[in-house]
Amino acid sequence: MDSWKVALIDQTGTVSPEQMQGFVTALQQQVDMDLAPAWNVRADISPLGAADAVPADTWPLRIVGSVPRGDGVHSNAQGQPYAQVVNDDLLSSTLSHELLEMLVNPTGNRMRQAANIDTESAEKLVSYLVEVCDPCEMSSYTIAGVAVSDFILPSFYDENAAGKVDFLGTLTGPLPQALTAGCYISWWDPVEQFWFEYRDGVVTLGAGTDDLNRRAERDALAPPWRHDLTAIYRNWPGEIKRLPRPSQPGSPSTGP
Repeated sequence: MDSWKVALIDQTGTVSPEQMQGFVTALQQQVDMDLAPAWNVRADISPLGAADAVPADTWPLRIVGSVPRGDGVHSNAQGQPYAQVVNDDLLSSTLSHELLEMLVNPTGNRMRQAANIDTESAEKLVSYLVEVCDPCEMSSYTIAGVAVSDFILPSFYDENAAGKVDFLGTLTGPLPQALTAGCYISWWDPVEQFWFEYRDGVVTLGAGTDDLNRRAERDALAPPWRHDLTAIYRNWPGEIKRLPRPSQPGSPSTGP
């Protein structure tokens, strides 16, 4: 199992030490109890002061006041992953969202081939960018009173999968079934050499090269509000699901 170190850093000075510790405790439990059995990856999470140097072997998860293109996971010049989350009403859910996606796809190049969600090209297999919270981002649950994000299981990419395909069991089935309103997924069509996205319908994002960082390439083509959970929840209030944590963790037998 891959294991990393993550530092939670408040760059805004607006999060109390008690809140920070609450976030760290909930995120650590989610990673160890829920994410690791399903995706075979984990991390040791700790708070770090805004003025402290981030160790070279540690990935920063920063709480910030604003970012030019919205929340998200990125890579620095050395290829090390980091994530930035704007401090708003859904801070803990967004922290969970970005943390889980950073752990499962740290380089931004992890893709999974599966049936095309676009019904007009359903016979094609396309390559989905692995982002484990985007397809079920309207759903959350609590750990120790802290809201955390739902996430898909590896079975989500298997069109013949039976049973749950996300941790909370909110999705009706695996790809290529359509997603709940407000949720989305991005994929690369190797034949057309284009990026596409599904959010209440198929959107063409633009041409790609297939030789750059896949997440960065997709991000450059996608709208900046795509990870603004507060705006998304406001636009699709009827789709929000805040559920109790399942009594049994997500299937540990699904594998990465």
